[in-house]
Amino acid sequence: MSFVVFKDATLLDCTGSAPRYPATVIVEDNVIREIVDGGVLAGTGAEVVDCGGKTLMPGLIDAHMHLNLFQSEAAEQTRRNLPSMIVIQCLAVMEDTLMQGFTSILDAGGADAGFKTAQVRGLIKGPRMQVCGHSLTQTGGHADMRLPTEIHGPIDHFFNVGVVADGVDAVRRAAREELRMGADYVKIMAAGGCASPSDECDTVQYSLEEMKAAVEEADAVGKICIAHCYSPRSMRRCAEAGVGRVEHGNFMDEETALILKEKGVVYVPTLATYDIMSRRGVEFGIPDYFLRKMKLANERALEALHIAVNAGLVIGSGSDMVGPGQPFKANELELQSRAMGPMNAILAATKVNSEILKVSEKVGTVEVGKLADLLLIDGNPLDDVGVFRDRDKIKVIMQDGKFMKRVQ
Repeated sequence: MSFVVFKDATLLDCTGSAPRYPATVIVEDNVIREIVDGGVLAGTGAEVVDCGGKTLMPGLIDAHMHLNLFQSEAAEQTRRNLPSMIVIQCLAVMEDTLMQGFTSILDAGGADAGFKTAQVRGLIKGPRMQVCGHSLTQTGGHADMRLPTEIHGPIDHFFNVGVVADGVDAVRRAAREELRMGADYVKIMAAGGCASPSDECDTVQYSLEEMKAAVEEADAVGKICIAHCYSPRSMRRCAEAGVGRVEHGNFMDEETALILKEKGVVYVPTLATYDIMSRRGVEFGIPDYFLRKMKLANERALEALHIAVNAGLVIGSGSDMVGPGQPFKANELELQSRAMGPMNAILAATKVNSEILKVSEKVGTVEVGKLADLLLIDGNPLDDVGVFRDRDKIKVIMQDGKFMKRVQ
C-alpha cells in the first residue's frame, strides 16, 4: 500500500466549486482517500508533494480526438505507411497526448479497441481510452477518402478512419461489426467534412432510415450513436433519428440548437483544429481543398458555440487535432473560454466530459473515492486558461495513482 500526500495546494476540484486554499489531498494506491482544508501531518512512509500553492485539479479529458490521424491528409497515411509504422506513430501520439495533461480520451474514429486494452494492461503509455472504431460513411461521404478521380482506393484498409456502408442493411451490419470488435460507440458521418476530398461541409449524408439503423444497433447493446455534423439540416436529421451526440456543429443556428436541446442531444464542439489549421495550414502542408474548407468552418465555429451556450445545451470538449496539430490539443480550452468563460471551459474538459463518456464515477473531479488522475499546474487556470498550452507549467501528471510526470 502506498500513500502520496499533496500538501499546500490550491484545489480546483472541478465540481463547480471555487478553488480552495490551502488544501491537502491524500492518495492511497490509485484512489483519492481524503481531502482536507488546511494541512495535515503525513503518515510514516507517505510520499509528500509540496504544491507550494500551485493549482491541483483533475486530469483533462478530450472527448474527440483521432489517434491515428498524424498526417495532414488522412488518405495518404494508409497509402504511404506499413501497418507497423502506423501503430508506432499512434503510440507516439498517445504518449504526447498524456504529456499535454489529458489522462482520458475518446478516439472518435480510427483507433481500434486494442489500443484501449494495451493501455489498461500497462503495455503502452497514454490516456485511458474509449474508441469508436471505424466511422460509418456513405459512398462519397466524409470518411470515404477516395479522390473524385479514383474508382478504387483504400476504403477498406484496416487503419482507415471509416468504412463505407450504403443502405439500411449495410449500415446495420457495419455497426454490428464495429461493436463486435469492441467499439464503445457507433459513429456515423452525417455530413461532409474538411479532410474528405469529395464532399462539402454543409451537405447532409445518410438518410433518416440509415441513421435510425445505426442508432438502433448502438441502443441494442446499451451504447449511443454519435455523429459528425456541420449543417443545421444534418443536425436536425440526427436529432430526429435519436443520435445521442453531435460533433463539430460549426454552422449551428438558434432553431437547430433548440431542437437538440429538446431531444437531449449532447454537443461536442471542436474549435481548436479549425483555428490552428486555418492559421498554420500552409505551414503544415495540408492540401488546398482541406484548407479552404477548414477556413470556412472556422468562420462560424465560435458563433455556433455561443448559440449552443445560449440554448442551454450540454457542451463537452474535444480537440479533433490531426497531423501536425496533434501537439496543440489544450488550445481547445482557451478557445471555448471565449464563449463559456474559463470555469465552464475547464469543466467541459473535466466534469462534463466525464459525464458524457459515462465515467464520472471514476474521473473528472477531485473527490474522495475517485481515481487519482491529477494535474499540478503552476498558475491559476481561472485567470489564464491558456496556461494548459505551456507544458512547462504542468508540473505533475498523475494517472491512476502513478506519476507520469513530476517536475518540481
